[in-house]
Amino acid sequence: MQFDNPEIPEGINVSEKHPLRDFFSLTVAIVALTVLLAAAVGFGAGYVARYLPFSSELKLAQAFSTSAPKDSPQRLALQQLADRLSAASGLAADMKIRMHYSDDATVNAFATLGGNVVVFRGLVAKLESENALAMVVAHEIAHVKHRHPIASIGRGVAIGAMLSLVSSAAGQSVAGSVLGRAGLLTQLTFSRSQEEQADDTALAALAATYGHVAGATDLFERLQTGEGRVGESLPQFMLTHPHLSERVDHIRWLARARGWLVEADKLPMPPALAGTASARPQ
Repeated sequence: MQFDNPEIPEGINVSEKHPLRDFFSLTVAIVALTVLLAAAVGFGAGYVARYLPFSSELKLAQAFSTSAPKDSPQRLALQQLADRLSAASGLAADMKIRMHYSDDATVNAFATLGGNVVVFRGLVAKLESENALAMVVAHEIAHVKHRHPIASIGRGVAIGAMLSLVSSAAGQSVAGSVLGRAGLLTQLTFSRSQEEQADDTALAALAATYGHVAGATDLFERLQTGEGRVGESLPQFMLTHPHLSERVDHIRWLARARGWLVEADKLPMPPALAGTASARPQ
């Protein structure tokens, strides 16, 4: 038997396309798949994160915390108000709200990891009653109750982990940036549905604390008239929420539906927080 060893024609295993085109197509496909996978994991992480033990959230916040809340008459007054509202908000036994007071003219308040809530002097200065302030504080407590901060940061960390598959440096940068911001008590971004849920829970806490919800719309109505808009932006917790008029209408509708009074005597602002508009930075 005779065996032949014919010569293989040149180019038989070579693509007709330029090698760089094949490389580019493959790279684009890998990046697209990674982005889609990151989005899926990020969404899933945000959903699963809220079911993590609150103790895990506390550890994460402590690991990136730069300082404890500084005691001051303003902070202590806010803490006392938060403690009362927490009892009416149905927080889990292991949840503790830690209030922070920022002597800054920014009109804002926000909740972040570990039950930390920050209230700015600029926002307090817009309020004329304890009840109006209570609505803001109760709104932020509600974010903590529903685990909105950990759900928000969970997405960021998960996406950072996925990006590390493409670039280790990029992934670590994203995850580290998210955790670093949380540790510095910087606000997180919540969805419109999360903001609405926080409003509903806060209103119930007000009714349980005061027996009515008078003052719940005071801040929103004042901002709606244009006060507080000159030279400053709206508070972050309002940016993803429906228009101010819609927010007021929703609160009033919910109060009527649940039989809560919207007109009643309101308590004066706690002495330590009264007159903050003229307070000078310490």
